[in-house]
Amino acid sequence: MKKGLILIGVIAVVVIGAVAYQHYHATGAPVAQKVLTAVVKKGTLTVHVYATGNVLANRTVDIKCQAGGEITSLPLSANDPEEQIQIGDLVTKGQVILTVDPTLELQAVTIAKQDLEQAKLTLNTAELSYEIAGQSLITTRQTDEANLLSAIAQVKNDKLNVQRDATLLKENLAAQQTYDTDYTTLVRDQQAQRLAEVQLSQLKQQALQVKLQKINVDLDKVAVQKSQANLDQANTNLGYCKVTAPFTGYVANVDVQQGQVIASATNNVGGGTTVMTLVDTSHIYINTTVNESDINHVKIGDKVQITAAGAPGVVFPGRVALIAPESIQDQSSTSASGSTSNVVTFQAKIEVLGSQKQLLKPGMTANVDVFADKLPNVVYIPLQAVVIQNNEDNVTVVLPDGRHIFKPVTLGQRNDLEWQVLHGLKPGQNVLIHLGVASSMWTPHHH
Repeated sequence: MKKGLILIGVIAVVVIGAVAYQHYHATGAPVAQKVLTAVVKKGTLTVHVYATGNVLANRTVDIKCQAGGEITSLPLSANDPEEQIQIGDLVTKGQVILTVDPTLELQAVTIAKQDLEQAKLTLNTAELSYEIAGQSLITTRQTDEANLLSAIAQVKNDKLNVQRDATLLKENLAAQQTYDTDYTTLVRDQQAQRLAEVQLSQLKQQALQVKLQKINVDLDKVAVQKSQANLDQANTNLGYCKVTAPFTGYVANVDVQQGQVIASATNNVGGGTTVMTLVDTSHIYINTTVNESDINHVKIGDKVQITAAGAPGVVFPGRVALIAPESIQDQSSTSASGSTSNVVTFQAKIEVLGSQKQLLKPGMTANVDVFADKLPNVVYIPLQAVVIQNNEDNVTVVLPDGRHIFKPVTLGQRNDLEWQVLHGLKPGQNVLIHLGVASSMWTPHHH
């Protein structure tokens, strides 16, 4: 009886152990282990593109003076009124930031004004001469035309007298002397007519003289315009003696002092002396590069989140402002085998937005998270559902009866939370979440 009870107990233990063993291998996990699962979803997945870049100001400009000479004044520093302008001072657009001794330019303006007055007087003289010559030509033409008409009329009358005398002479009704006298008068008046015609023809030469006077007037007008241009240039050069800030910005560098003689930026081969450097921080940008595999996901206007070690704990909003149309090929990188590999990237410019953007200083390094493409109607799972084994992406599917199936999947795009599933899963399935697994989504992903 006692041996029978012992045998029954042994059989019970064996049966319980066998059931537990089968259940353990069917589920792939201990019976008492508590698991976390997630539902395979279908919807819109936002693709993120990550990059690193440098902070840029809107503009950084070296200010130069187009006039050369001794610096007579520089503005005082806002932080120290007893010192000249310093690095970090704010200047406003249009503020005078430099004055150069204008003595030579003032003299040039005076000379240019005198030259202009002289050119105007010369023009007035030429215009009067032209007007007088024109009036004289009119008067002379009228006189010569009248004289010619008178001479023609006189010759015509003389011819009638000669014809009449000839008729009377044949009939012995007139004396030979009368005929001879009238004929002599006719010859004399014909000569006078020819002289009048010659006199009228000579007006062509006088008309050419008038035309020459008109050309002189035009030349003097050009001289006046040239003198006016010289005066305008002299006034411009005088204006160059004062340098004003082209925009509101901060002083990044001051290279001159009052009393220093500087070279002109326009007349000097070397480009002149840099007075100071101004930085326009009205807009702040991140200059970065995007890998060729990601560039088609990024569009101008995409929302961006920016972080920087120089501003810990702050997340700056931003937007994609520019994408270069041509790639940049970096051939400087070297692989483990020693061969050079081409890294193809595209330059992108990110504008920093928000009231805290001034915390980012030009030159800082910043991390960029671009909210790029939105993939509608796709299947996706949490990143931590993926386990990488033998360079394959795998998930553990939890069946309705509690069993676990380890299966490969084909993944697509991802963000920092979810991963697109191209093949291997259906919406509504449950997948196991692997917390703290070394070979999960935090492991480098290789295809």
